Amino acid sequence: GSRYGFGVTAQIILGKYADHLPLYRLEDVFARAGVVIPRSTQVGLLDAAADLVRPLTERMKSELLGSDVIGMDDTPVRLQDDSLPGAMRTARVWLARGRESAPYNVFFFHESRERDGPAKFLGDYNGWVSVDAYGVNDGVYLGSGGRILASCCHAHARRKFEAAKSNDPKRAARALAFYRQLYDIEDRGSDLSAAERLELRRSESLPLLADFKTWLDQQNGDPKALPKSAIGTAIRYAINQWQPLLSYTTEGQLPIDNNDTERDLRRLTVGRKNWLFIGSPAAGSVAATMYTLIASASRHQLDLWAYINDVLRTLAGDKDQVESLLPDRWASAHPDSIRSYRQAESLARAAKTKARRARRRKLARR
Repeated sequence: GSRYGFGVTAQIILGKYADHLPLYRLEDVFARAGVVIPRSTQVGLLDAAADLVRPLTERMKSELLGSDVIGMDDTPVRLQDDSLPGAMRTARVWLARGRESAPYNVFFFHESRERDGPAKFLGDYNGWVSVDAYGVNDGVYLGSGGRILASCCHAHARRKFEAAKSNDPKRAARALAFYRQLYDIEDRGSDLSAAERLELRRSESLPLLADFKTWLDQQNGDPKALPKSAIGTAIRYAINQWQPLLSYTTEGQLPIDNNDTERDLRRLTVGRKNWLFIGSPAAGSVAATMYTLIASASRHQLDLWAYINDVLRTLAGDKDQVESLLPDRWASAHPDSIRSYRQAESLARAAKTKARRARRRKLARR
């Protein structure tokens, strides 16, 4: 009849949402350790933990909506349909990723892909949102009355030309050459201030983009670029999204693409292969809360067990103690709980990428 300790709850949270283990597998893990914790009990512990940490994740959301730039992306999940036993329907989980001024990853669950989900989440937000073409045309911007400004992801446009290489290698190579130059400029601007980066984009990226647009218009009028072919689709995608694709050249703090948001959303897509579906809308809300907690902590390279255990213990004593539990502030107060090996890996990957692009630029100048 005793209660489970906070450490048990922290382990269940990590097992399901960080290590991607369905609850029946966690049941077996605990059983091997000599403790039987039924799945129904684990569900109850997760529900209680979500209620406990929600003031913290809501504070992250508040900080996010007070910033100037947000990256957003979504992914489909299967949702169990209570109206028909065994039936499934498609729901969505969205990620809103803050930049430097609000370094948090906030997830939210919505039962469809209709724009009322993002619209409700963003509320009265006033600023830039970086997203793909769906978000521009049908998603987070419509109905905002100009409060929300569109910045479209160049990586999405580039991938379509990458996919067209087998269809039309000459045109695809030309488009990819434009993108290599644009990303080389971004590499050189990565360590600059927002104002300096904006000046660099205006002086170098804008003329290159003007040439790119001229080339796109020429290819769009070529009857050999069939509308339904891979290259035709890539060309028209870029032309149709051209204005939001140019947005990053108007603000130095805007990214050229939304790759960091897509990368952080991958945590959920990896787990989806294991847990397969979400059992109810309430379970979707719990999952979004837990992914927010874990992804925001991972972003700051925190020891997840130490952080979540401390969050649960602190909020159980006082639900108003959220300020010190924000991941970036908790990291400053607990430097011994930062996973330095992850930082070293990230720096090594970034250095390798920069070196590869520098070699490519050197070869291009020969």
